[in-house]
Amino acid sequence: MKPLPQLLLTLLSTLVLSQLLMPVARRIGQSWGLLDHPSWRRSQKAAVPCSGGLAIYATGLAAAAVLVATHGVPFRLPALAALGIAGLGTLVLGVVDDRFGLHAEKKLLGQILVISLPMAAGLSLHELHLPLIGTVSLGIASGPVTLFWYLGFINSLNLIDGLDGLAGGIAVIVLGTFTWVMVGNDPVGALWTVALLGAVLGFLRHNLSSRRIFLGDAGSMLLGLWLAGLSLGFAGRTPGLPVLAALAMIVPVVDTSSTIMRRWRRHVSVFRPDAEHLHHRLLNLGSTPNRATVCLWFFTLGASAIGAAFLGVEGGGIVALGAISAGCIELAYTLQQDRHPPLRRVVAYLLGLHTNLYPIDPAEHLADVIEMTSYRRRPVAAAMNPEPGSLGPESETPVSSGLSSGAGVEVPVGEADHSDVVLAVPEETP
Repeated sequence: MKPLPQLLLTLLSTLVLSQLLMPVARRIGQSWGLLDHPSWRRSQKAAVPCSGGLAIYATGLAAAAVLVATHGVPFRLPALAALGIAGLGTLVLGVVDDRFGLHAEKKLLGQILVISLPMAAGLSLHELHLPLIGTVSLGIASGPVTLFWYLGFINSLNLIDGLDGLAGGIAVIVLGTFTWVMVGNDPVGALWTVALLGAVLGFLRHNLSSRRIFLGDAGSMLLGLWLAGLSLGFAGRTPGLPVLAALAMIVPVVDTSSTIMRRWRRHVSVFRPDAEHLHHRLLNLGSTPNRATVCLWFFTLGASAIGAAFLGVEGGGIVALGAISAGCIELAYTLQQDRHPPLRRVVAYLLGLHTNLYPIDPAEHLADVIEMTSYRRRPVAAAMNPEPGSLGPESETPVSSGLSSGAGVEVPVGEADHSDVVLAVPEETP
């Protein structure tokens, strides 16, 4: 059978299987309590099962069994088996986290233990084939770089999973680019990537429909692990694939890097959750969730196509230009909906270089805090220096605070309520 019909048949087979398994995964998520509840970081109005990774793993496992039987292994069997077992370990780790909520340090330790399996089986990064530079050997740095490689893929895709279809769509684009690059020189490897592509597309069909289901930590970490491992496994026949994978993951990597820097500057744990990721910042600029997702898809496709162009794939440059142009147009549409600061500051805000979209005047900010504090102390001054006919300090009659935020809250005479006074030092200057 010719490569293109084989690819289409494999894609449709895994797509259908994933579609059939997704309702089963949804029921399992509901019965096991794998639910994502509404919160300050989530926009849904009801609990949604976050068990989509179960169906993706089952589809991938079934596809792997068929492909091994019909076309053989794409790289060494021990490495392939280790990647499958590590996927199961990642899935279990994610399910436990989705159900009970693991402490971040424990989850990181679990990730390292899981990653050690494919690394021990030989799925490591020993050299980089850089465009215009050539081959760069990592030498003794191979181990630490490989560990960072896996952790980066796993956690960056996990952190970017904040809007419907965002993480799954990025995985689809990366896998599609892998297939595009490999179809000419590694047709067997292309069948494996397109099989996983179909599994993720089946998930997206349900993720973006009324029968909603999320990837969950289990699904996003699983996809991150498999993308990292497959890019190293297929590098034997496509040496530039790791560099392509790094470029294709540019959106999650930028988001993760800015998140780490932001939390480090605030002297808080890098594992502390917040609502200031790249997609959150697009929403703050006035974008809708769907438009923000599409915008980030375009930039992911553009970066992936740049990587394909570096590897000599025909048409890569045109696709990159079109995708990046479409992303810029989408971003420009968002910005013209409202008045915003200069473009330079907007870009810095999106990249996490500025915490606030608009500059903060420290003097004005401090004056507001002092004024608020003085106002809240007024009942105390009135109690200590009562006017003729007023209530004395011994009286327990309450006096209203007078603040709009404290409407209905009464402050006993002789006491000052500072519950709504927060002295915050701005992190940046104009």
